[in-house]
Formats: sequence, structure tokens, C-alpha cells
Amino acid sequence: MSFKSNPSEQEVKLRKQFHAIFNDWLSAAGEDEYQQLEQAREQFAPHQVCSAIRLVRGCLADPVLVTQLPASLHQLLRERHWPQACAGARAA
Repeated sequence: MSFKSNPSEQEVKLRKQFHAIFNDWLSAAGEDEYQQLEQAREQFAPHQVCSAIRLVRGCLADPVLVTQLPASLHQLLRERHWPQACAGARAA
């Protein structure tokens, strides 16, 4: 996903939903879960900085990386029916 100076209303809504879910997860996550997310980020985008939404979308779109996400985060996303995949989210 690339940065858009004028994202669509749908994209803004999806981002707001994601950040609400992610913030809820962060407030309840333990150190081990946070470290697991960091390890997934390193596999998704080695030695790069990427947004949380790009990381999660990319991991959800990859059958190997999805298993690297903390189970509690993945479960919360499913419970809240957050969209799972986004084409082109993989880091270059």
C-alpha cells in the first residue's frame, strides 16, 4: 500500500478501525506478544520502518507471515471483522 495524499473515505474508515483495534490490543498485550510482533515486523520488512497497518496487512496477506502475528492480535482483528488482506502490501 502506498501513501496517498487524498485517501478515499473507505481507506480512512479502515485505518481508523485498525488503529482502534490495534490500540486496544496494545493496551492489553504483554511483553512477549509485543516482541512477537516485532519479530514479525523484522521478517516482513527487514531493517526497515513500516507502519503498523502496513505490517499487519502484509502479514495477513502472507500464509507464512500470518502465523508470526501474535495470536491475540489476529483473534481481535477477526472478532472485529477487520479486513484481512491488501494487495501489494509486501515490503520491497
